[in-house]
Amino acid sequence: MSKIPQEVIDGILDRTDIVEVISGCIQLKKAGRNYKANCPFHNEKTPSFVVSPEKQIYHCFGCDAGGNAINFLMKYENIGFPEAVEVLAGRAGVQLPKYTKAAGQGPSLAARLYEVNKMAAAFYQNLLRGENGRNALGYLEKRGIDTDTMSEFRIGYALNRWEELRKYCERKKIPAALLRKAGLTIPSEKGKGDYDRFRNRITFPIFNERGHIVAFGGRVMDDSLPKYINSPETEVYSKSNVLYGLNFSRRGIRERGCAVLVEGYMDVIIPFQHGVTNVVAASGTALTERQVSMLKKYTDTAVMVFDADQAGEAASLRGLDTLIAGGMKVRIAALPEGEDPDSFVRKNGREKFEDIVRAARGLFDYKLDLLVEKLGVRDVGGIADEMLPTIRKVANAVVQSDHLKRLAERLGINETSLRQEMGKVRPDYSRRVAAPSEAVLNTRAYRSSEIHLLGLAISDKRMFDRIRGELGLDRFRDMNVKKVIDIVSALFGNGEKRINPGKLLSRFENDARARAAVVRAIAKADISRDPEKVLTDCVSCVLKENRDEDLKDLTLRLKEAKESGNEAEMMELMKKISEINKEKVA
Repeated sequence: MSKIPQEVIDGILDRTDIVEVISGCIQLKKAGRNYKANCPFHNEKTPSFVVSPEKQIYHCFGCDAGGNAINFLMKYENIGFPEAVEVLAGRAGVQLPKYTKAAGQGPSLAARLYEVNKMAAAFYQNLLRGENGRNALGYLEKRGIDTDTMSEFRIGYALNRWEELRKYCERKKIPAALLRKAGLTIPSEKGKGDYDRFRNRITFPIFNERGHIVAFGGRVMDDSLPKYINSPETEVYSKSNVLYGLNFSRRGIRERGCAVLVEGYMDVIIPFQHGVTNVVAASGTALTERQVSMLKKYTDTAVMVFDADQAGEAASLRGLDTLIAGGMKVRIAALPEGEDPDSFVRKNGREKFEDIVRAARGLFDYKLDLLVEKLGVRDVGGIADEMLPTIRKVANAVVQSDHLKRLAERLGINETSLRQEMGKVRPDYSRRVAAPSEAVLNTRAYRSSEIHLLGLAISDKRMFDRIRGELGLDRFRDMNVKKVIDIVSALFGNGEKRINPGKLLSRFENDARARAAVVRAIAKADISRDPEKVLTDCVSCVLKENRDEDLKDLTLRLKEAKESGNEAEMMELMKKISEINKEKVA
């Protein structure tokens, strides 16, 4: 848990405008006193994501996401609480103090791994520039990479020696266990210490979205195999959560309105060097939902650049269904025979490459034409088997319907039959035997009356005083609501005249349910037309719910006492039940 003092966090939030923070990530539109947008955390057609500049919070009425500026950055950027606070502190011009950690507590493992990876990258860069790196440097120059690009992407070279990095780190007092956890060394099978993972290879640091080095890729300089080796999965690196080059290209993606997706490191580096600043790579893995959500922060359009072999394979297009399911527009650009983005840009330059990107065709048309060419228009079943899973993943019902209509026309078959077949299709391109029952995921069911009262208490001290006097804070039964009301009570007790919802949320750094209770409560209070009546009704409702709950519990205990023959307990329980029933009559 973060040890950043609460008063420091409050000061940062005082200097932070949540509208400015969120509008730097998604497009907000003014809607009365608030701002609205399509939620960045789930797919939707009608905006239900609301940002309140007055309360300094956001809330999605569709997926129930909500919080303050810190919580938004944590969720949107997939970072921790301390890192989000650090980002906002930098924007606000607040110098974070060197706060004291608990005894024995040092930097987190993630922070230590970032540092050791940064150190390793610098080590490899120095080797590339040294006497032993001449051949590697010559190889990179021959591949068309200039020295500025090498520095920007921190490209380096690992010597053809077994323990060069390990011994260097040993001299720097870096624990061997940390190098193992970073994936930089491998334990010897003979139990005689560790050896370097990367040897006699060009090294390509792999950055996360925020620019931290999380892993490395290593490439040979000849035809030996394997051509590439990569770091293993670690505490800070999962290949399904990283898009190579996104830290460099995210601004270009936003400015140009699309992301150009390629395959490997060089396919990013060379185009970027030539001015194609919106290019990223999945590095040989099928696109994941997490990678798509990362892209959607910056654009709703992706152009996949295939070489000639990939472009002619329908199976290559299946991986793009994840983009479709994520609500993105997908286009396909095919390069000439024998070319990849790296070689094509070196030979033909940026403008020719961007001409090909601009001429990219929509996934539906491209895939359908490809299948008709390969299978023949009479292979209705084969074409439908490939096209229906893709169409099914289109979130927009109007677009989906249009695709089905066009597919039926192209194949010369009835659209109704296609719709029936689509209902049998699984996302993995197999068929359903029977439609499975869908499990309903219930969200956390807070007591509506308590949530209403909590919202009124947060919004107005006078309301809080009435609730405390007419109901009593000990009458709240929902543990998450009670946590929040206790903090509200403490804030008012310390002289606060008004509760800042954004600051209140920061008190629940590691408690998502309490934060959700705050956001829901404020949303309820905002739509209360007659707060005085709502308060009176909700107090009565809470008292009734508590009585009903107590009666139910006592009745159950009475039944158990009867079954066990405990007459003394039976008498005591019946007395309590009678007292509650008299209260109800009164």
